[in-house]
Amino acid sequence: MRLRQICLVAENLQSSLETLADLLDSPIIYRDPEVAQFGLDNGLIMTGGDFVEVVSPLAHAGDTAAGRYLARCGNSFYMAIFQCADANPLIAHITNSGGRGVFEIDAGGVRAMHFHPKDFGGAIVSVDSMGREDWQSPCAYWQWAKWPLENAPPPDTNTSVGALAGLRVSAGAPSDMQNQWADFLQRPSQADRLLFDGAEIAFHQADTPRAVISDVYFHAGRDSVSDIHARAKRLGLPMQNGGVSFGGVNWHFGDRPAAPEGSV
Repeated sequence: MRLRQICLVAENLQSSLETLADLLDSPIIYRDPEVAQFGLDNGLIMTGGDFVEVVSPLAHAGDTAAGRYLARCGNSFYMAIFQCADANPLIAHITNSGGRGVFEIDAGGVRAMHFHPKDFGGAIVSVDSMGREDWQSPCAYWQWAKWPLENAPPPDTNTSVGALAGLRVSAGAPSDMQNQWADFLQRPSQADRLLFDGAEIAFHQADTPRAVISDVYFHAGRDSVSDIHARAKRLGLPMQNGGVSFGGVNWHFGDRPAAPEGSV
């Protein structure tokens, strides 16, 4: 199982996308009209074959889940999407263990379910499969970006910033949350983290009323960390906890989740 896509919710979609595209030195590759069914607009950026999405409520959409989340939390991490060979067994396991699906699709080989953020804690979590055997490839098909294009040359995944390397979940009871994620996703634990193909999710103690995904990590790409930090400085983005602070998240490059003091 791999961490294939992350999603932020932001008040100003276009400004947030442009800032991230500049920071990551990667273009906005897709705008998905289908998210309008959730009262949202969006955009996606590809890094190393993985994806960073930003969503924002449509002005005329009225009450939406993302809008309520934005009102409570401000610009912040919203969703983590995992890809595996066949999502069906894991979806069945999570639902049988009490996980509540809030969106489901089973069509054209694509199988996915989004789970309520209160069941995992920290974010909406989705388990997806695309019905293809090459799901571990950097160029594996990804429905939510319509990528790569059919009958096109293989895309270049040697991007300025590499693929997703992990997340940090900050919680008042990190050990309990780690156990919950481990059981739902059926992933092995090592010290304070869960292990995935090419990524890790670390859980650490934080004095917070609710769990949040506070940090995102990327593998090294073409650009050095100093080059990326220089872009952040030009964009006026501050540094926090060793990463670039933007959108309610700390962004780390060429790194994996550290084990901070006080982590489980």
